[in-house]
Amino acid sequence: MAILTIILWASPAIIKPNLGEIGFDQFRQSINLKIKEHLRSVQEDPLDALEYFNLGLAYMAIGQHKKEINSYLEAIRLNSNYAKAHFNLSMAYDIMKNGKAAIKHAKKAELFYSRLRKHRQVRKIRRQLNIFIEKYKVIPKR
Repeated sequence: MAILTIILWASPAIIKPNLGEIGFDQFRQSINLKIKEHLRSVQEDPLDALEYFNLGLAYMAIGQHKKEINSYLEAIRLNSNYAKAHFNLSMAYDIMKNGKAAIKHAKKAELFYSRLRKHRQVRKIRRQLNIFIEKYKVIPKR
């Protein structure tokens, strides 16, 4: 009886998935559309650091990390104090196994968030820096 109850309870979820769920192909198509939109926006206003940052996020979502890195670098070139771009860039470099660059940009993000007095972000970055230092066996400078 218990097995029958479980089957009857679970069967609607098996037959029809949640309405909010999308498949991977649909997800990829939506990200590719966003990338096209961001590229169009960048062409219209090539000095928009936020648009380059958003383009980097879109590339991250589909695993195109080299393009993600280039987008964040362009955002930073346009706004060198862009703490969020430095942090995301550090994470992308970590994915690409470039520990030196990951640590460098995490430290820059920490500096810029400190100046903005964004203490929660500073703590988050310090935790990530500790992970990088342990992962890449780097001796921190005093």
